Amino acid sequence: MHENRCYVKSAWIGLVGALALLALPAPSRAELVAPTQSDALLAVAPDGSPRVVFSSGRDIVVGRRTSAGWRFVKAGQVPGTRPVLAGLVVDGHGRTSVLIEGENGAWLALGRSGRKVRVVARPRKRASFGPAGLTLDAHGRPAFAYALRLASAKTYLRLVTSDARGHLRTHGITKGGFPSSVFSPGAAPVLVRGRLHVVETYTDSAIDWGPKSGGGWEGQFLFASRGGTPAGLIGAASTSSGLWSAWTELSSGTLSVLLNVSADTQATATALDHGIFVSLLTDRGTAEVGAYDWAYLGDTPVYAGVLADANGPFAELDGRLVGYARTPSGGRQLLLSTPSGLEWFESPTRPAIRVSVTADATGLVAGTVDGVTAGAVQIYRETASGRTLAGVAELSADGSFSFQDTPPTSPTLYRAVYVDASTSVPYASLTRQSTG
Repeated sequence: MHENRCYVKSAWIGLVGALALLALPAPSRAELVAPTQSDALLAVAPDGSPRVVFSSGRDIVVGRRTSAGWRFVKAGQVPGTRPVLAGLVVDGHGRTSVLIEGENGAWLALGRSGRKVRVVARPRKRASFGPAGLTLDAHGRPAFAYALRLASAKTYLRLVTSDARGHLRTHGITKGGFPSSVFSPGAAPVLVRGRLHVVETYTDSAIDWGPKSGGGWEGQFLFASRGGTPAGLIGAASTSSGLWSAWTELSSGTLSVLLNVSADTQATATALDHGIFVSLLTDRGTAEVGAYDWAYLGDTPVYAGVLADANGPFAELDGRLVGYARTPSGGRQLLLSTPSGLEWFESPTRPAIRVSVTADATGLVAGTVDGVTAGAVQIYRETASGRTLAGVAELSADGSFSFQDTPPTSPTLYRAVYVDASTSVPYASLTRQSTG
């Protein structure tokens, strides 16, 4: 399977020193959150301010954007050197909770504002946890869900809630080892009409588990496939139109992103034919997903962020998307991992500019920026050794552009980048087949 995470080896002290040098640009500009390409998550507080969490070795770092700039705290350390960030939420008081898991499913850790990260669950011998999920319950308290898989392939789904004092309580959802799964199941808790449900994915299916009025839990199948299986992180959100969920689907060696809605019936759409799921948001009864795609230059992946809905992709971005969230005012925030580090962007509306590009062996690069009648695009060469700016192409009145580069002599991908002047969001298009 394609590797889904990037990690850094820099020490916490060195990273803090670098972060202290970062100044806060104007609100309409892109902002460098941290000079690291670590895995990261993005969440938005009720007041619209962003929170970012990333890892630095064993350290978990939480960043908060203030009027004076980005402020960072070390939330604590985790047992492994390659932690997986499973969830980030912000409650009504602006307090942050983060869920982290071991890459091999050997532990789960929870960190909350005012409390250091601590391990809260470990599997029994010869068992492992699957991808976990975090949300807020009806009281605004953190709740997380996870599944335990035994060596026999039997699984057990668990929901963990917290009381007013922060004490944790574990609720058993499934019994008897159901469902049996080839892979460790994924789990995502979600608040549905004031009550916590858990969406679980396993070998070839997805189930919505909800509490019964008389006690216990009952499941509603959301999805089943004969040729694929959900893999990795799950997103889940409830709206008046139904329960939305999204995940990465592994089928015949290909990874795609599926978007499911459950109401009177269940329907599943392919949001992205090739890519890995990052985050799910809902707006006015519908849903959008953030994801990323990639193309290879030899063994080196080159990433492209993608925004999509049930109709497919509607925008591509320059960099690996690691966070996509809706603001209380209906805007969008994005977090991209780029060669510069983690970069944060904000748009007052849904990003909706589409760039397309083609390139041939002669070095001719051409494309369009839909709906844009003036400006320029930057043309980059992407090679196994990195990226370089080939030049700048002016846009015609119809949004088209062309650029003649020197013919590439080694495998090369081209990327066209149009930066929206009002938001600095870098809309882009990456060729998927190399030339040269």
